[in-house]
Amino acid sequence: MAINNFGLGFTAQNTHKVPTRNRPDKYAESPLAQRARFEVSEGIRPAEYFAAYKYLPVTQRDITTEDYVVIPKGRILSALSVYDLTPTGGIKGVNDSGVLFGYEDQVAGGIGSYSQDMSYFGYDEYISNVLVPANGGNAAKLFYTQKDVDAGTLKADGTYAVAGDEVATLANRPIGVAYHDWYQDIRGKNLNYRMWADGGHVLTDWFVEVPFVQASGTPFRATDAVDANQAKFRNVSDVFAYLTIDNSGDEIVSPIGQLISPDFIGNYKPQGTEDKTSQTVGKLMALDTRYPKSGLEDVQTYPGSRMPGTQTAGLPSFLFEFVVACENSVAGGENAVTIEDVLALVQSGKYGVARIQLLVS
Repeated sequence: MAINNFGLGFTAQNTHKVPTRNRPDKYAESPLAQRARFEVSEGIRPAEYFAAYKYLPVTQRDITTEDYVVIPKGRILSALSVYDLTPTGGIKGVNDSGVLFGYEDQVAGGIGSYSQDMSYFGYDEYISNVLVPANGGNAAKLFYTQKDVDAGTLKADGTYAVAGDEVATLANRPIGVAYHDWYQDIRGKNLNYRMWADGGHVLTDWFVEVPFVQASGTPFRATDAVDANQAKFRNVSDVFAYLTIDNSGDEIVSPIGQLISPDFIGNYKPQGTEDKTSQTVGKLMALDTRYPKSGLEDVQTYPGSRMPGTQTAGLPSFLFEFVVACENSVAGGENAVTIEDVLALVQSGKYGVARIQLLVS
């Protein structure tokens, strides 16, 4: 190892008497000269830079910036590489010179496009994979909705999305989960607006919590490859990442310790097998329905504050809002449950908080 020169007295009379070492003649041939990088980062948030697939359906709108989210926080994710041909419009190799449809031409009309590689509005050179929801290893479909019409979402063929249009996804394997909301990729839509980062990372190893629902038939789980039931629980799945436990199908006597895998749209479900597979994303550590806690039910909060307190029966806000969204979906309208009803449903064990040790590796 090298010795730094700090503290050496070069003005001392004996320093010129000490020999120096020349580079060995064989240094250029030594394995030490092969300086290819091996360690990249720790594996909790691997230092792989991803972008969201540009043509994903939107889920919800940020009312502050008026931008749209395509991947809610907590969703289990997979990715498309240059070797994946479905869905179309994914990332391409440099030699393929793929295009990204991105803007409405203000001069000639029609939809304009950019090169993926050579344009300021193309993919960053460090992005080699684009994110899509995990689907449990089954080819599935995602659907555009009226929200995509409102957002002006473009499809991979360069046309505007219409409610009911589909995006096919290949059978895939999970690589991590989203630890923040991912916004729609609108690079190039406007010349003067590029607010959100071009990419980001995924989470692979952490102790996390999501709301859960336990019911016969799991009415809020994507249960088939074409997701025919998506519309029934879209107001839930577009906002929340959550765990579903099917009392009639999962047959869990004691769910704690069960391995967890994704459903067809990247939400959590019991894996159903004891051995870890390529679909395993973690292990269920706890199901918590013991609420309220810390006297939060006596903290005065006002409607719409999104703060735990009297308006949430002392429940965490994300759990309270999840129960309300689920129950409204079942009832087919708003105001299906009162605050007291929500608390009773949690204390009965139908809803609660699931804590999961992520093991996406």
